[in-house]
Amino acid sequence: MMYIAWDPILIGVSWLVAFFAAFVALDSAGKIRLANSRASLFWRFAGGVTLGTGIWSMHFIGMLAMRMPVMMSYDPELTLTSFGISLVAATLAINIAVSGGSLSLPRLLLATVILSAGIVSMHYVGMSALLAHSAIRWNMPVVLLSGVISLIASGTGLRLAFHFRHQHKGVVKKRIIAAGVLGAAVCAMHYTGMAAADFHSGAHAISAGIGEMRLSVWVSATTLLLLGIMLIISHIDSHNRAHQLTENLRQLNNQLEIQARYDALTGLANRHQMDLMLLDGLRLADENNRPFALIFLNLDRFRSINDTWGHFVGDALLINVVKRIKARLHPAMTLARMGGDEFVISGPDCDEAQMSALCTTLVSDIAQPFYLSGHALNISLSAGISLYPEHGLTLHELKLKADMALFNARNERRNGWTVYHPGM
Repeated sequence: MMYIAWDPILIGVSWLVAFFAAFVALDSAGKIRLANSRASLFWRFAGGVTLGTGIWSMHFIGMLAMRMPVMMSYDPELTLTSFGISLVAATLAINIAVSGGSLSLPRLLLATVILSAGIVSMHYVGMSALLAHSAIRWNMPVVLLSGVISLIASGTGLRLAFHFRHQHKGVVKKRIIAAGVLGAAVCAMHYTGMAAADFHSGAHAISAGIGEMRLSVWVSATTLLLLGIMLIISHIDSHNRAHQLTENLRQLNNQLEIQARYDALTGLANRHQMDLMLLDGLRLADENNRPFALIFLNLDRFRSINDTWGHFVGDALLINVVKRIKARLHPAMTLARMGGDEFVISGPDCDEAQMSALCTTLVSDIAQPFYLSGHALNISLSAGISLYPEHGLTLHELKLKADMALFNARNERRNGWTVYHPGM
């Protein structure tokens, strides 16, 4: 029996390779649930390729850790075959295990058998790639033990890959721990399989094939390059996902703010927003000793039209009323919807003559028919005007006086306007 020694550094390197491969595979699986169909397909295959390459690399680095009293070389065809087996098995298993919303027992068992069979086949095909005159004798109980270890490691890894797809809090720490356990399990399977091989002292390596040094450099460089690329892609994807999430939250906050401040139907400022704007307008008027005007508007007969023709026609009518009103406003004026068929106009630097002329025009415009859904709809407009500082110094006073003027206009004649006066 040939004396065999082991390089502890390469054994440690083989575990590190298995650890990093398992971590990247778990990380890739965690991105599948939130990705679109194309990105999900990429991460499923990326996880499989990374895991397959990592397991295969760990296997050959582990073989290089075996020190024999002869030079070793490897058959290139069998070496590539073992690599292909590892890639196909890992990719198929990952795709079966992490696809879908739940992992049923039959799917888990199928994926486990595929991955385990791939790992075992890869290992023993890779061992067969070792070129020697004498055939290797195998200890079958130990071979079976390595298969059992492979089944346990494969099932555990695939279950964790699916489980971590749905976790976010502390998931990196859990993936590190899981990758460490999986790396140790895969290494245990590999070195158990190595222990099943019996090399006779008469065996010596054939000079043909790939030498140890060339294989060591090629495997290490390829694996490190692949894992490095995958980690970079994963980092970029996480950064882009976080940026997109931040942007979505910003847009959602903007939408919520708009909904809280503006009327959904007309896009006008609502009662709350209008009060804030009126307070600012009054403050500026007071600071600059300038006039300020407030108009309350009410649509006459709107409710009967809304009840007769339905809310769809009523909403369309309101939108068209707003268009007619806004077409007559000066740039500094603001129109707001207080609710239902009630509106408010604020007029900075506007006196009674300007507001009276505006109300006369608006009453005339709104009295013209609205042609909607094949019908000519007729409504009228009533308005009440209050002025700063003549009718009040506070927003509450101005709103109260404008409302009293509107009430007076509607009671007297409708389809008209009134300026507040103390006799009301």
